[in-house]
Amino acid sequence: MSRPFRPAFNIPTMISPVNHFEQLVCARILDFLSSKTHWNRGLWNVGTILALQEVLEASEAQRDGHLSEKTIKAATTTAIRLSEQDPGLGTDQERATLVGLLKSNGEPRDDLLYEGLEYEAIAELVQQAASTYLQNWSRALGAGQQLPLPERTARAIAAHMLDAGFHSDFLHRWWTRQIRRDEQNLRSLSEVLQEAGTLVISPVNEYAVLVAFPSPLIPPQGLLPPQSWRNATEVAEWLANNTIETETVRQQGGLLLTVSAREPESAVQVAAELVETFYARVLLSLRKEIKPLPFAWVAGARKRFSLERRLRGIKIGAMRRENRIWPESEADAYIDPAIELLTPLQVGSPSAAIAGGWAAIESLLGEPKNKRADPAERLATIVACSFPRAELTDLAYAFAEQGGRFRDEVLAAATNKDRAELTARWIIADVLPNSLSWSDKAAVERMKDLFAHPQSRLKSIRDHVNDTFARLYRQRNLVLHAGLTQAVALRATLRTAAPLVGAGLDRISHARFVKNMRPVQLAGRARTSLDNVTAESPLKCIDLLGI
Repeated sequence: MSRPFRPAFNIPTMISPVNHFEQLVCARILDFLSSKTHWNRGLWNVGTILALQEVLEASEAQRDGHLSEKTIKAATTTAIRLSEQDPGLGTDQERATLVGLLKSNGEPRDDLLYEGLEYEAIAELVQQAASTYLQNWSRALGAGQQLPLPERTARAIAAHMLDAGFHSDFLHRWWTRQIRRDEQNLRSLSEVLQEAGTLVISPVNEYAVLVAFPSPLIPPQGLLPPQSWRNATEVAEWLANNTIETETVRQQGGLLLTVSAREPESAVQVAAELVETFYARVLLSLRKEIKPLPFAWVAGARKRFSLERRLRGIKIGAMRRENRIWPESEADAYIDPAIELLTPLQVGSPSAAIAGGWAAIESLLGEPKNKRADPAERLATIVACSFPRAELTDLAYAFAEQGGRFRDEVLAAATNKDRAELTARWIIADVLPNSLSWSDKAAVERMKDLFAHPQSRLKSIRDHVNDTFARLYRQRNLVLHAGLTQAVALRATLRTAAPLVGAGLDRISHARFVKNMRPVQLAGRARTSLDNVTAESPLKCIDLLGI
């Protein structure tokens, strides 16, 4: 039986099999770095250092009138939540000092004065911690200090490395190499993090990236081509000099770009954004369209790299399940405008993606006559209520892959809800397959904890998801009001928010298509369910939205 969701990683590790904590951490890091991971197992947060840098940036934006007190308070709240128990920031005293600076009268600050005393003190502590973050984690692990749970540990480490500018594919390969080391050369997670720390603080490199075009660039009379333009002959010579085979490539010239990046995949991403800017300028000034070949080359790397923008993880399966994809389907006053606004979040340029993503949320869950309405919190509540079913569905197929009774009973279940309930009962009774992957074992532990403390755990999920949606709103304000298209958290916001927005929109669409519920109506049901779920009835977690 093939699993319709995402493959779990069950890779032999360099860590001793008895070290349960480190096995779970490594499995979750690989989950977070894989482009195939389903949203419920994905990385929802940015790293602690980036969250703190965002607070500093928000302070300047607040001074210039682009962010409100409420908005900057949301940023400091997130930074405090991530910082309080993060050993990557240094000693207990250093963390306490930092958290104290982020508060005023015991509450998250909403008035951090740009370049004021508290601002400068936070900036100093953040700069110190940024250069030693993973080494601090390494020391904490090596010293046997009391640490956050495996989930929090893995999230902090993976987010920090992604925030440093590395491509997720590169990091996934890097971690896999560490994990697949020879069993005679076992190392601890602490030792691996020493190497990771060195990698993160290594200098950014310069890369030559060649982007070719299938038709020649012929500028209007009197207009010179860009300095980076190379004609077809020069492109062929460059490729030959870099020992790159191009038998099937038909090109009529290209742009040879020099970019700063962490590694080749990231360099190609940077080059792709430069080419998009080039495309926009040609379109708007000359009213012509130019389109490069769908791949690029990097000096020093023999393979070619895809130039196509990776989808950001949005999947609204309800449209397919309810046969509402085709244009002749009946238009919906709520869903259709939101889908149109949401499309840039899947594939658009960063600025358009930020603006369209937030507009979609606000169109569904905002209330123009209610100034206290919080679309971010409403969508976060819907997503949190969706989490147990999504996680249990993934586990149901993981259990079925073990064969025997698990396979037979999962196959016999009539609906997805039935499969989720069946899996929940097995987890509560501790009736589990013997050979689950470490990724699936981590999911089982999360669900056991959730069933024991459903309200507090689901509200924690809601708060973390709300942090991400609140960041999306801040970025939207920086883009639209300040014209800031290179904010420190812009790309991290897209990476973390898109799959979660997709999960929420899927539930809203399903409720609309099947129950004819308005989005705010579903949000009201989600809030009520979250406020009333108890450990006495853990199976109610499976159907918190009632759809």
